[in-house]
Amino acid sequence: MIRIVEDEQTELKKTTGELANAMIDIAAILNKHGRGKLFFGLNNDGSNHKFDISDSTLRDVSRKIYESIKPQIYPNVYKASINEGSVIIVEFSGSDTPYSAFGRYYVRVADENREMTPDQLRHIMTDKEYEASWEERTSNEALSEIDSETIGRFSKSGIECGRLPDANCSDDNLLLQLGLIKDGYLNNAGRVLFSKNNPLVLKMAVFATNQKVTFLDINRAEGNIFQLIDKGLKYISENIRWRVEISGLQRDEIPEIPLDALREIIVNCFAHAQYNIGIQHEIDIFPDRISITNPGCFANPFTPRDYFEKNNQSVLRNRLIANALFRCKKLESFGSGLKKVGLLCDDCGVSVDYDMGDNYFTFSFKRKNINVVNNVVKNVVLNETEMAVLALLRKDGKNTAETVARQIGKSSRTVQRVIDSLKDNGLVIRRGNKKTGYWEVL
Repeated sequence: MIRIVEDEQTELKKTTGELANAMIDIAAILNKHGRGKLFFGLNNDGSNHKFDISDSTLRDVSRKIYESIKPQIYPNVYKASINEGSVIIVEFSGSDTPYSAFGRYYVRVADENREMTPDQLRHIMTDKEYEASWEERTSNEALSEIDSETIGRFSKSGIECGRLPDANCSDDNLLLQLGLIKDGYLNNAGRVLFSKNNPLVLKMAVFATNQKVTFLDINRAEGNIFQLIDKGLKYISENIRWRVEISGLQRDEIPEIPLDALREIIVNCFAHAQYNIGIQHEIDIFPDRISITNPGCFANPFTPRDYFEKNNQSVLRNRLIANALFRCKKLESFGSGLKKVGLLCDDCGVSVDYDMGDNYFTFSFKRKNINVVNNVVKNVVLNETEMAVLALLRKDGKNTAETVARQIGKSSRTVQRVIDSLKDNGLVIRRGNKKTGYWEVL
């Protein structure tokens, strides 16, 4: 017995008496997934519901779709037999979002439909305008502005992984085949991928506390996408914690967060960004998390959690950029990156989180408690000031109360009280004398 169930891409209706509601279902599914199926003749539990189906019934369904769904779609409407009962199946698809039913816009959530908010509509329209024009628009950079080292490494990687042909091909011809040249110039996608004129900026910082208040380090890198992917991963690698595992004669250094997961999110940050809104890419390292932010809202109708748990298709905001990253194996395959990250982090016990804003998307890796001595967690709750002082002493044990006070905007007396408290709680110890000694963070 075949049992059809409702989900985000499937809707069940008893009869064509529910035709008006079915139009809302179609529009909502199209706006979320771009394709779906609708069945007339099935109850909500998937069992058959008997009703008469004639040729005119099929025409009525087709006519209603034509009159109600805008922009126009061309569904496949046909009669079929399921479990010895007759049903009408409507298979529909479309990429010209947003779709409306009776002049209103809806989106699918689980097996229900919700009317879109003005912000949701605005995001769809902005993304469509961006997708249609930005990547292929001609930049002002001639082919002489191509970075030879970047394209050389790209070509070598692509050939080695079998995603580029192993043939003598000039740089210009290679980029032309990838759709990155227009009218003798690099287009916008080609510029951010291969220009030698530092088309993009990546801001990077290490913070003393879990707030963007006290910097332990701040960095600003310029370059093309390939250069900034490498610089971003290098910066994180140099500022996270590593542990050493020794097995026999083998000595392995293990990062607190899998480097493959970090690399995947950094690559996705550049692959799915929106490049025309003036916001820069950003990497922020806090005591409790590492956050990677790209300009532009999350580019897909699903949530990141959906990609962890299901095999959903990815919507490409930057088709040409994503294709280039795929060709050199920076992207393993379209739509699988977040699932890979989830599996890697689950294996290592690393929690992840994300924040989806109107013009940004932030992915965060949670870090474990750093107040650990000999695998015993210190039972001390630190406030923001104490965390800042501890972080600055960890960075440079020769810091004095006066130098720390200047960096965090507190008085020397306040900082000294904090240092005394950290000492009393066994988090720091003084080594050497007052003049030549230093603070050691335990």
